[in-house]
Amino acid sequence: MPRYFFNLAGQFPARDMVGHACTDDEEAKAHGSFIAHRIGTEKPEMVREENFISVRNEAGKEIFQIALASTTV
Repeated sequence: MPRYFFNLAGQFPARDMVGHACTDDEEAKAHGSFIAHRIGTEKPEMVREENFISVRNEAGKEIFQIALASTTV
């Protein structure tokens, strides 16, 4: 199963060094959306245009950018 990496980009970048196995790009996108929502909900001050999750495949190519979101903002 391919491994994808979910990096936090923007104001406080953080690199995913372990990654997560997903069946395909669509599952990786769903997992990235989950992460973006979780960060946005737990830290609503992070919900800004410049902060997003960068989803990368095993080759290091960015395949999605997902904005942080929150149900509290």
